Amino acid sequence: MFKRSQRTSKDRFGEFFFKIFGPATVEGAIQGWHPEAREQYKQLRARQKEAAARRAEGQS
Repeated sequence: MFKRSQRTSKDRFGEFFFKIFGPATVEGAIQGWHPEAREQYKQLRARQKEAAARRAEGQS
């Protein structure tokens, strides 16, 4: 009826490099919990809402 999924072999090579180099990072990035990042996000959302309103106004 139901077949069990076969285990795929692990990518040991990729796992090895991930452990050594870790996840990608950006030098000097502002993390999401900083007040500056929150303020920038709020400004971005306001601009997106304004642009969406202009598009909706143009389609009417």
